[in-house]
Amino acid sequence: MPRAKRHLVNGGIYHIMIRGVNKQIIFNDDKDRQMFIRIMNYCKKKYDCKIYAYCLMNNHVHILFKDKEFMISDFMHDIAYIYAENFNKKYNRVGHLFQDRFKSINVYNDNYLLRLIRYIHRNPEKAGICKTEKYKWSSYKEYIYRPNIIEREKILNKFHSNKQIAIIKFKEFISDNSQEDLDRIYAKEKLRDDEAIQLIKDITKLKEISKIKHYKKEKRNEIINKILKTTNINKTQIARILEISRNFKDMM
Repeated sequence: MPRAKRHLVNGGIYHIMIRGVNKQIIFNDDKDRQMFIRIMNYCKKKYDCKIYAYCLMNNHVHILFKDKEFMISDFMHDIAYIYAENFNKKYNRVGHLFQDRFKSINVYNDNYLLRLIRYIHRNPEKAGICKTEKYKWSSYKEYIYRPNIIEREKILNKFHSNKQIAIIKFKEFISDNSQEDLDRIYAKEKLRDDEAIQLIKDITKLKEISKIKHYKKEKRNEIINKILKTTNINKTQIARILEISRNFKDMM
């Protein structure tokens, strides 16, 4: 089956996840993690892109990335290639280290952006490794203390114009786990129908999404186009959930 084409936006923001092949460990020690961060920083400068958040887990990495001139594939290719080459040399191994294709989801608004920043930074705590603020290998510390790789001003300004107040509010926001289930749904690449329904409700602010099929064509298609372009809910799943035909016009 052919791969689905990536939906790319010039200057778009993406939630990227790269995973070890067969979910194998990709960091054996802290020196490996330091090496990955150095390579990530090198590639960020090479392609003149921005990173808003990252988190290195044992067998995968999350990166919140702002693209420039459709450089996302080159950026991720270089990171994976350079790191795997060094990793294989260090451990005298051969073969692929990462799955052959990284995952990327377009981030379409501030609500989604902030949810993903919280989701990414809370990964170690959800995995039972340690508290979010204690984890060494995420960008959380760069938000609280001093940025090294990330661009934090854009994000902190969404909390407050005063940097110190913004940092306090940022810490409060990240520590809030009351919407953890919805944050997780936003971060997923493929959704079950019940998860897709929750996401559609949050996007549309409708308590009963069954109303959408009764809207006039223009309004209905506007809502569905937004869902298609800004989530990983596909045409077939939307049609099934909303009980509408897949053949409506002007879908994209």
